[in-house]
Amino acid sequence: MDKITLARMEFDGHTGCLDFEKTNGQKFIVTLELFVDRIEGCYTDELADTVNYADIYEVTKKVVTADDGNLIERLAQKISDAVLDADKRIAKVSVTVSKPQAPVEGVFETMAITIERCRKEFVVLSIGSNIGDREENILAAEKALEALPRVSGFKRASLYETEPVGYEDQPYFLNTCVGFYTDIAPYDLLEKIHAIEHTLHRTREIHWGPRTIDIDIIFYGDRVIMSQDLTIPHPRWSQRSFVTIPLSDIGFMGQNKPDDKEVSLYRKRE
Repeated sequence: MDKITLARMEFDGHTGCLDFEKTNGQKFIVTLELFVDRIEGCYTDELADTVNYADIYEVTKKVVTADDGNLIERLAQKISDAVLDADKRIAKVSVTVSKPQAPVEGVFETMAITIERCRKEFVVLSIGSNIGDREENILAAEKALEALPRVSGFKRASLYETEPVGYEDQPYFLNTCVGFYTDIAPYDLLEKIHAIEHTLHRTREIHWGPRTIDIDIIFYGDRVIMSQDLTIPHPRWSQRSFVTIPLSDIGFMGQNKPDDKEVSLYRKRE
């Protein structure tokens, strides 16, 4: 991943907890590190194929000079949001906000905060259950996923009853899909999914066998990951009607409904 650095930009602002800070203002120093998957300008030598530093400078200046909040932590968050909105090619940004004139008694060069933020991407998960109270298992999994930090725009598909695939000597499944925006890294998300499955008593005794809950990452934005632990997009998603049909419910992929022999509608959500 390529990195662009805008170092020690100085702006006058009014961020601070004390009244005189908001009234009189003071100097703030901002350093940005912008991470881009690949800067095409390295090959084309065209300005349009890289991040425009002048634009990012102006975006940052606008945020700092307009802010009248209390904390530089919040100011750093506002800067990161604005920078990620300014250029969709920026996958991650590191923001350091320094306050060299902070009202603190003592000898110091500056007080500073550094945060890193990734662009939120739309993630699609498939959820299934065929042991115990299937619907309650799925609802519990959805609730746990929606409650994860840094998750927003949560969407639910309908619930569908489907025949088992691969290992057929087991009860029918209930299946659904959910989608949401997040900046949780893919492998971190996988760990959180495994923790939710463990809480809901998921076991892995038989491949494709019965389970209280099964949660798979189908898509993570446009990312392609191929490793021993994680493959994205899911390698068999397009071959599974219990995935493609719920996907259409959340508006992710336009799929035609199959006949009743392939899958039956269990319950339409209100």
